[in-house]
Amino acid sequence: MELHELNFRRRFSVNLYQSLKLPVGEMSLYKDWVNDQRGDPYPILDRLGDITEAVADAAYTVASAEGGEVSRLLGAFFPYYTYAFTFAEIEQCDMGITVRDRDGCRVVSVMLNSAEQIKVSGGQEEMLFPCHVCAGDILIITFRAGGVSLYLDRGNRPDLIGDVSLAVLNDYLNYAVYSSATVSLTTRLAAGGRAVYRGINSYLCGGISQADIKPMKYEDGTPIIEGGRLFLSFSARLEVGCYQAIMSWNPTLCDFRMEGAIFYDLGDGRCCNDVAASIVFDRRVHEWYIWFCAFSHGHVLARGKVLGDPRYGIQIIDAKLMETWNGEDITAFAGVAGDEDPDLAWIDGKWHLTICRREPEDGYHYYRFVSDTPLDGFTYADRTLTGGKTG
Repeated sequence: MELHELNFRRRFSVNLYQSLKLPVGEMSLYKDWVNDQRGDPYPILDRLGDITEAVADAAYTVASAEGGEVSRLLGAFFPYYTYAFTFAEIEQCDMGITVRDRDGCRVVSVMLNSAEQIKVSGGQEEMLFPCHVCAGDILIITFRAGGVSLYLDRGNRPDLIGDVSLAVLNDYLNYAVYSSATVSLTTRLAAGGRAVYRGINSYLCGGISQADIKPMKYEDGTPIIEGGRLFLSFSARLEVGCYQAIMSWNPTLCDFRMEGAIFYDLGDGRCCNDVAASIVFDRRVHEWYIWFCAFSHGHVLARGKVLGDPRYGIQIIDAKLMETWNGEDITAFAGVAGDEDPDLAWIDGKWHLTICRREPEDGYHYYRFVSDTPLDGFTYADRTLTGGKTG
């Protein structure tokens, strides 16, 4: 049977709207760490006024008769983390998270107050969003490249409250900056104020939708299946932008599990959220190779060798951009602006790389290059001739 004679039937469709999560931390409420003298897992960074705290019945309570403030360390900052807070009580108080620099100075804060607003502050910028929160609601704060998105989950689905860009967060894409930053839980109380938290979790989110879904493959193009699960790379789409994520899928079920996320350093120390990766494991030499579209650096392709297993956890991969195109030969193995959707495979003793390349007068076509090595030394072989195509 020829490929064009195959008849494919759809089994199901699903949008994994904020349901894919890769846990990265939590404030555990099982033991009374406020009064435990053996150590404090969430040390106090700031404390003002007469504050009482307690951890009991799987809840963290902060209260004050006269007013005051307390900030406790949640953990390290990463520019794409999500923080989710489940509330039991909110009375005469502001509560939320604060991002601090290496010196402990507050850089960004996202605070919910009992006046039913969320205030996002960073640098010289400040924005208010109306937000009525009741007991049992979950406030979700998702950081992204240069900004933050806010959601409220009342049990049906997380609804968008607002999204805001903050110039100061652009600096926090630099490894030297974000690697020394922290995030704290801050509770600020007026006289008689009281806050009760039922759950405080942080994770990487699989986005509000998923795109660019591709199987992770062995060198010959065979999809990687281990333990009955197929491994897929995808773009986790956010309110603004996206990043490269990995999930596994049991092909007999509607069963998806987020396994990891990949970010890139293209030589400037920034944590880049580029996507549309082709990820290949060469079983002969036990090496992983990755080609992707560097939207962060002019919409050209980039590539790299992965040192660990890119399927699991958070990885920041050192990668290299394609060489600058001279603007003349459209078949050159160089970074033509607009290149995207690369794909790599070993066929008949050669590495074959296809690139979706835009021609000035005829839209996108697939170009095929061949080489003896997976990352360099490619020469032009052929291209598709009719019709624009991408993806």
